[in-house]
Amino acid sequence: MLLASCHSSLRCNLGAPRWIKPTHGEVSASKLPEEKRAKFEMVRSFTKGEKGFEQVRRGIQEGDVVAFRMTGREKRHGILHGDVRTVSYMLLKYAHLAIAVRDPDDPSQLRLFTSQGARGPNTRDGLDELKHHTIDIFRLNQWQQLDLVRLREFVATVKRKANKVFAYNFVGMVGIWSNCLEPHSPSEIGDDYLCSTAVAAALHYAGLDLDAVRCCEALNMISPWRVVTSTGRMISPAERAAQSRLVASAR
Repeated sequence: MLLASCHSSLRCNLGAPRWIKPTHGEVSASKLPEEKRAKFEMVRSFTKGEKGFEQVRRGIQEGDVVAFRMTGREKRHGILHGDVRTVSYMLLKYAHLAIAVRDPDDPSQLRLFTSQGARGPNTRDGLDELKHHTIDIFRLNQWQQLDLVRLREFVATVKRKANKVFAYNFVGMVGIWSNCLEPHSPSEIGDDYLCSTAVAAALHYAGLDLDAVRCCEALNMISPWRVVTSTGRMISPAERAAQSRLVASAR
């Protein structure tokens, strides 16, 4: 069961749970000056049913991360109507995560890349879907350094590779095991993700190394909140190229 979501040749060194031992990334982050750290900043919010969605929609740009939440009223309504999804929002501040990306098949369209239980990794929804939800929108303070071409490449690759039976990482959903979170080349991109790990892996492929998101850690749930509150560092093109060569030589 533990290895059910480990479908690639990605190098994997199982580390102790972070509540026992900090990860190398977290230790390294403490040495990086605050002003040099990459971090997410909330740039917009929208509450379901309120006015002003079009203004919010127009302000979304490629690479923005969308965190889904529920107001107290929405939670009460969900419970009264037996919506099981409400339980997740009662337990977590954010229960779903997506990232805005140009559709690899139609770059004129800005869509939401995420992963869902019944769909797996996908870009089925456009930005108009957001008006039906309560959301906070985050933007990386160093967003200019994201490689958006590689972001689209990740999305196209994971959609093509998606496991036809288990495209959603149900093992990672309950915090048992997550893998393929730090890809440098297409061969390292996994075939199953949950929403938060899909976004985190996409960002890593595009050049963002998040301190609080590490591969192959047992008993660590990677929630949407962990992703948007993590700091990190930008990976230079030269480092990405070196990592890709290392992966190729190891195959």
